[in-house]
Amino acid sequence: MANLALNVTINWRVLISVVSILTLALLSYYSGLWKQWRMHFSSRLSIVSAPDENVQTSYLTSNDNINEAVFYRQIVAENSKFAVLLLHGQKFTSKTWQDIGTLKALSSKGFTAIAADLPQYGDSKLREPKDNKEKIQFLSDLIKKLNLQRPVLVAPSMSGSYAMPFVMDEEHSKELRGFIPVAPTTVAVQKEADLEKLKLPTLLVYGEKDTSFEPYVEKMKKIPSSEVYMMKNAHHPCYLDDPGDFHQRVIKFLEKLD
Repeated sequence: MANLALNVTINWRVLISVVSILTLALLSYYSGLWKQWRMHFSSRLSIVSAPDENVQTSYLTSNDNINEAVFYRQIVAENSKFAVLLLHGQKFTSKTWQDIGTLKALSSKGFTAIAADLPQYGDSKLREPKDNKEKIQFLSDLIKKLNLQRPVLVAPSMSGSYAMPFVMDEEHSKELRGFIPVAPTTVAVQKEADLEKLKLPTLLVYGEKDTSFEPYVEKMKKIPSSEVYMMKNAHHPCYLDDPGDFHQRVIKFLEKLD
């Protein structure tokens, strides 16, 4: 019986030792994965900035009804050249442009920067438009209520479902000075013949690693006055991978429109 008890004790010690070794091995493994994750997404982890006291926030209400309101952020540039209206992708809001410093970067170069939350996103409280006609009207009303004189429209990803119908409408496209689609959706349904008729300075931006949008690049090049900028090593929301590069290229385009 004594020998049996001794054997049981020794087995428990062995088991504890094995568990300890496995735990250390797992911790070491996941620590390595964490380091790789941080390296891969370092640009995304570092984009969140401290609140900018220059950013103004407000609501555009319909008949003073706060339940039908569009939320927006802006920095009004001193001696503003013109305004840039920024929409956002499906997983983002107007705050994204504040966090990565876009509002600050544009305003520092003399462009009033306005980022709006689309209906059912962020702090906006409007119902989502049911079709392209309503989406076009939403953007047109937004531009008018913000008192923007032919702004440049920036439309990444999902917001392309608002922007593309708007710019493809000959009359409404005249409300804009320029167009910056960033891997926009709904390009697939656009006819090349219609894109060739678009008379609007356009800068298409997309990420090198955005394989879902890459097939549509040649189609967007059909816009006569278009420029294309591929951000190296960038993904679908390419502006997150390298905000500085994105800002630099956008500002270069804007300055040519001034």
